[in-house]
Amino acid sequence: MPDYVDPYTKSADHLDLLSAGSWQHMAPIVADALTGFADSDATIVELGAGTGLGTAAIAHAAPNARIVAVEPSSHLRAVLLHRVASDTHLRSRVTIENRLFPSSRLPAKFDALVMINSLGHLESGARGELWRVIAAGLLPGGCAVINLQQPTTAAAVPEFEMARERVGNREYHGTAWAERLDDTTLTWHMTYTTSEDGNELETMHVEYRWNVLGDGALEIELAQHHLHAEMVGENQFGVFRIEPDDKRRARSGTRGAASPPHS
Repeated sequence: MPDYVDPYTKSADHLDLLSAGSWQHMAPIVADALTGFADSDATIVELGAGTGLGTAAIAHAAPNARIVAVEPSSHLRAVLLHRVASDTHLRSRVTIENRLFPSSRLPAKFDALVMINSLGHLESGARGELWRVIAAGLLPGGCAVINLQQPTTAAAVPEFEMARERVGNREYHGTAWAERLDDTTLTWHMTYTTSEDGNELETMHVEYRWNVLGDGALEIELAQHHLHAEMVGENQFGVFRIEPDDKRRARSGTRGAASPPHS
């Protein structure tokens, strides 16, 4: 496996601040997808934990769960570790794993796996391994929660503003645009700017490859591992709850038994 090249080396000091707003919308959707674990002592794996905004959302949705938070970026992981260690409700429940998936040291069995805003980092082979791990690792009644970020096809994206936040006298600003590389891959270009009194103090440019996946292609890949996805929340957020096919069939059978056919 090639050495890990950290795409967040330059942007880590902006990422937590500029991502907080989007997680205000994402957190209740993830909580809805994890509603079955609100009162259980579940084991939950989080891939691509970043700075821990999602980790905190998962812990809030499942307050008795133990979480294995995987984050290979040392820069993001430093923020993640600080967030976990400084919160008494997280410190005893969250274990932080540094190895990149699929080399991550994960529990053999788990109740849920969550991967938000990170699936595009995985190429098709690693995605196949992810579906295999989910299919083999989910305990009865378990699920995975992932999202497909826009765009879900390899189409160029014009530059847009990601977020703008003010801290003290300084303003932190992020923009992004994407170019098409091939049928399944984009290159994202991000610009992070720090300014004060209208004067730019620092500007950083970041780029990384992103593997796109649509919901149709997702279903095809999941079907090879006897998994099925159902959308949770609004379409724009692209969040899916993934379960084994046999669980879906059992749920459908239960609904059918409760609703006799019309005469």
